Amino acid sequence: MTSLADHEEERLRILEETGALAGSDPALDAICREARDHFDVPMALITLVDRQRLRVKAAQGLNVSELPRDTAFCTYTILSDDIFVIPDMLADERFRTNPLVLGEPHLRFYAGAPLVYLRDIRLGSLCILEMRPRLFSPGDKAELREMADRVVTEIAEQELKALGMTLASRH
Repeated sequence: MTSLADHEEERLRILEETGALAGSDPALDAICREARDHFDVPMALITLVDRQRLRVKAAQGLNVSELPRDTAFCTYTILSDDIFVIPDMLADERFRTNPLVLGEPHLRFYAGAPLVYLRDIRLGSLCILEMRPRLFSPGDKAELREMADRVVTEIAEQELKALGMTLASRH
């Protein structure tokens, strides 16, 4: 597994260049809604991990715009291309004292698919959250990965549209 530090500056530069940090996108809201409904969980988020914060790009079931990066589960998700699952946060030493586990909303389950933009460049994650422990099958992982790939496609399309407008305005 590649260390986050190996590509962190490049990852942050590309995240900024995509323009994904700005504004909202109804297509991303729809993917969050689909993930929440499909996996029958109360919360689904699309997050982007910047230098110090986790920015919530779209959300269903949780009204938050950002979180400190050091308390965010998605910080772990962007460490590899694999789906990151925490079946029971209280049983996991890394997360049992997290304020989102001990306090509201009392999270217990997390599954996140990294938003793989380029090789070794993971912008954030599509994640689902639950207040009870649960298992996540290989099929579930494949379905979450497919949804995350659609998020990346949407971010890339928005970047291309912005570039097209920029290029058109130069002529």
